Amino acid sequence: MDLRKRIVVFLLSAVFAATAACPAGYPVFDIDGWLASLDQLYQTYDMVENTITQIENQYKQIQHAIEVAKGIDWENIKFDGDFDIRNDIKNATKRVNRLLNQARNIKSAITTPSINCGNVKYSIADLCGATKPENGLWEGRKNMLTAIGDYKNYISDNMKQALTNLTEGLSDKEKKAIWRKYGISPQNYMMVNTAHTEVMNAANNILGNVAETVKNDRLEARAELNSALIEACSQSVDSDGNVSQNSFLETIMHLMNNLDLGVAELQDSIYESGAMAASKVIADDARANAETDELRKQTEMHDTKNSRLSSRTRR
Repeated sequence: MDLRKRIVVFLLSAVFAATAACPAGYPVFDIDGWLASLDQLYQTYDMVENTITQIENQYKQIQHAIEVAKGIDWENIKFDGDFDIRNDIKNATKRVNRLLNQARNIKSAITTPSINCGNVKYSIADLCGATKPENGLWEGRKNMLTAIGDYKNYISDNMKQALTNLTEGLSDKEKKAIWRKYGISPQNYMMVNTAHTEVMNAANNILGNVAETVKNDRLEARAELNSALIEACSQSVDSDGNVSQNSFLETIMHLMNNLDLGVAELQDSIYESGAMAASKVIADDARANAETDELRKQTEMHDTKNSRLSSRTRR
């Protein structure tokens, strides 16, 4: 079973156990919706990553074919007029190298930690749970839930004045509504909401830039790969040993279209998963508050009982 899927099962068990033990009045969290959003996020990210890898491999195949062409002894071949295929080979090499670097830049954009969540930076891959922690442990794995949690904790620890500003614009009626609906203080609710908004904005900015890059690369690839030399290099041998035309251009255009759609779907999946993660943080806070209140009530009852017993003893 995939590690991320095992983590989902582990989290599911933990959520069920916590929900079963929580006091009455604890807000119900949509566990099924959360797990569905995680599964969709993982699948979409994997599809995007695999498509980028396929595009890279296509460019590497073109590079290999061009390198083979370089090995031909062109010195003893005469060319008509000013045409010299060696110049075309040099130009093709430069064009393909540039396109390959651009594909790698797209991968770097989604795997480089650039989303500031307080004291920790996250990448798009981190939000999708696709990055393995250095210690190899599950609890060290980054994901959407930990990103919002890290940002919320940073606000709580370092932005006390900002916390006051977050709630001073709320009316008493709005504050009471937050308590009733979510079971947490307006201050905590605003912290989670702010953390969620900031993480989503940063992720959308990155994926928006990636989407624009993919569109530009698709246009450039069509122009750069549409040459006689590269079309000649696209010849391959099928399983029967026959020469067939396998157009690199058509394949890469198909992959670019898939990548374009995949990035758009990834934006939607991250938005949905982020919303569910924020709800999970709120639900966890509410459960902690309810458990604290229950413990306080039990302590007060215990103290009252002891006080009465002590009073009777003194009589």
